[in-house]
Amino acid sequence: GSTTTTGPLTVEVSSAYNKDQSDPPMRKHCFQYTIRITNNSEDKIQLIGRRFEIQTVGSSMKDVVQGEGVTGRQPILKPGEVFEYTSTAPLSVRPVGTTIIAARMSGEYRYIALAPGQDMATEEQIEASDDVSAKLGMFHFIFPEDQRVIPFLRTQDEDDEEEDEEDEEKTPASKQSKPTKSPTESAPGDDDMSTGDIAVPLNEESDTVTESIRVQVSSAYRPERSDAALEKHCFAYSIRITNESPNSIQLISRRFEIQTIGKDRKDVVQGPGVTGRQPILKAGESFEYTSTAPLSVRPMLDKTPVIARMQGAYNVVVLGDDGTTPISSTPIKARLGTFHFILPALDMV
Repeated sequence: GSTTTTGPLTVEVSSAYNKDQSDPPMRKHCFQYTIRITNNSEDKIQLIGRRFEIQTVGSSMKDVVQGEGVTGRQPILKPGEVFEYTSTAPLSVRPVGTTIIAARMSGEYRYIALAPGQDMATEEQIEASDDVSAKLGMFHFIFPEDQRVIPFLRTQDEDDEEEDEEDEEKTPASKQSKPTKSPTESAPGDDDMSTGDIAVPLNEESDTVTESIRVQVSSAYRPERSDAALEKHCFAYSIRITNESPNSIQLISRRFEIQTIGKDRKDVVQGPGVTGRQPILKAGESFEYTSTAPLSVRPMLDKTPVIARMQGAYNVVVLGDDGTTPISSTPIKARLGTFHFILPALDMV
């Protein structure tokens, strides 16, 4: 929640998850929020309108909602009076990474201070009220515990691409999660990655469709978790898997290959599920998550800004009409197309 005082008004807000109106498998999460507006002045205050901004996690845009009045009214608050109401915010959102936040909201209420003896604001006052408002301080809608990604399972995904010496720095809980995935294996690497003479276009993202299953990925450098002096470079990568087929599908397991620059072998990591789950996607639905790749590597900056190359596949089964039973025991290997982890702000001309 939040409490904000602007001029004569104090606006308080608290929020809670509405389980009865939510449907998590369909990415529908409903929250309710209660607003309490107090008139701290010696004048009568009339609330004229509202404007809210709300941004769901994973979205780059804010939704803006504005209108006249509050709950269909333009209430008048006498000195010391309080106006309180509860509303709902039905959101289409799924957890991203380990964040507990579903959305962020802020806003303002337009108001008019009435003159002594005045009962209602005039049209002229209302038209001139745009510049007078009381802030609704920023607050968050928080996923309940049973809808959050379990932190130690999320750490397991973050460990997928780490070197052995990185694993030794992890907490015992993280080490205990290791048996849930296969040990790291290796495979022959690509010659151009071994020499640094990259033979393919440098891409930080890819978009690949395999039998109507689209896998998109984008990567970005994480300077706050990197230390170039120690040759430690951390990247985040976001995966979006979309079911473009007419049938429901289930993600069963994953297999990744990653090769750091200057090495002649690829590390191979595989395990069940995705971020500790085996999600079911109906036709048209997407599953999205973000993971990290902390890499111990010496760059070859005289040749390339590339730090590592990654590709892989997700084993996916097609489900029958009941939405739960696989129609075949042979999974589809939905490809994660090749992409690169690239150091930023390097002029390689």
